[in-house]
Amino acid sequence: MFETATAGSRFDDQGLRIWKEQRFEAAVPFDESGRYTGHSFLVRLHLAGVIDPAQGWVRDFGEVKALFKPWYAALDHHALDRLPGIASTDCAGIARYLAERFALDELVRIDILENAHEGALLWLDKAGACTR
Repeated sequence: MFETATAGSRFDDQGLRIWKEQRFEAAVPFDESGRYTGHSFLVRLHLAGVIDPAQGWVRDFGEVKALFKPWYAALDHHALDRLPGIASTDCAGIARYLAERFALDELVRIDILENAHEGALLWLDKAGACTR
């Protein structure tokens, strides 16, 4: 169910899962000569866990956005290959970079999409390790 255009939830036999997404623009290396090209990306954060009885959610969408804000600022309108510790500037590399740094107990998946047909989906186990 979409809660807003950038957030939603799903309740099924596995429990409650929420997602929050944001778009960012970033530069990636074009070739070895030092030239860059700009890309638009969509990051979607999936959280699952126990429902907070006071809020009725796993986490408040605004809280997820606020906690992600420093990582959004590091990505948006920056050269991705200059981020300390990033191994690759493709979608899978960006997802792994975020998985290693944006640590929420409820985080179970990170999607990084360049468009509707290209991107990476990264599942995390309970310890935050990548499972696929």
